[in-house]
Amino acid sequence: MADTDDKSEDMTPEERLAWLRERGVQIETSEERHEKITTSTNEGDDIDTNDDYEEIAYVCIPHDDSKPMQQLSFRLPKKSLGKGDALSNHLKPCFGSSNGKDVDLSLLQDQATKQFGSSQTPTISQETLKSVAAQGSVETFALVHPVPSNKFVGVNVYLDEVGALKRLPLNKRASDLSVGAGFTPPPKFYGDVFLGRVSNKPVLKNISFHLGADTSPDAKWLKSAMMENLEYQTEMNAITGKKNELQPSNVGEDGIAKNEGFYSWTQTDEEVEVVVPVKSNDDGSDGGGGVSSKNVKVTFRPKTLKVCFGGKDILSLDFFARVDPDGCTWTLDKSGNGDGAKVVITCEKSDEVSWPRLTF
Repeated sequence: MADTDDKSEDMTPEERLAWLRERGVQIETSEERHEKITTSTNEGDDIDTNDDYEEIAYVCIPHDDSKPMQQLSFRLPKKSLGKGDALSNHLKPCFGSSNGKDVDLSLLQDQATKQFGSSQTPTISQETLKSVAAQGSVETFALVHPVPSNKFVGVNVYLDEVGALKRLPLNKRASDLSVGAGFTPPPKFYGDVFLGRVSNKPVLKNISFHLGADTSPDAKWLKSAMMENLEYQTEMNAITGKKNELQPSNVGEDGIAKNEGFYSWTQTDEEVEVVVPVKSNDDGSDGGGGVSSKNVKVTFRPKTLKVCFGGKDILSLDFFARVDPDGCTWTLDKSGNGDGAKVVITCEKSDEVSWPRLTF
């Protein structure tokens, strides 16, 4: 061993380097590092040229009507064209949530119960849900479906898939745009959304969508959207044998009351109505006045509702969203049989938007 060490000490730097490498020692000289960086830079220059990329334009519609629409763009490698909807992946960070804290997890659980049934609802940890929300999830809604008459070119809305769970504001401009495309009732979009164009023949790829020419009420694609969507629906009906299916309503809509046990409620975009049954008590616990308006007290706050009967609180609610107390009223309906009655409470919503549920 000593002879070997003595021999290595007599080597030149080049011989010592070779000797160490022969014995499995990984060594990188400064010259080799410089050459690697130079090679990497040159390769990047060869790839990152305008000829190798295509600029895809798309439009942002903020939920705040006071903010203008914006035209944005992203660079897509031409070798990636035809490999799916790249805009959907590009927009994921826009819908990410900081630690998922602003996601209403209880509302997500309610929706899962409706979808799977209470006995089949999957168990998902809150940490998992927060992690998914933090990554961002993009939902695509086709304003115009690709069909033969439009040469298989469609227009999509890209939105936050869990926008309602984050309690994002309604995007009225996006909903109004869908009305122009023939959707009645219009779908509800929450938060900022984006508009983009795609072609799905012969392969799915992104095409630019421009502010002004494509967002104008007189835009060519919008004028023909209704007939093209009807064409698509007719094709789907022929394939599936199903009739045209509307977007499912939220609970309490279409005049169908949601029974919450002690009380029930209905809603429109403009207002919510809560019906609370009251009944005279034989033991006089209702104050001895029976069922009359003087025995009922209803208190309205922007986010809460309280109903008292006979001096006792019988209902207290924390609303899902704000109401306008000045636009809230109540009446006592004694049209039913027996000694009971109903307190019918009507509250004007601060924002004209459907609620996924009544309480927070």
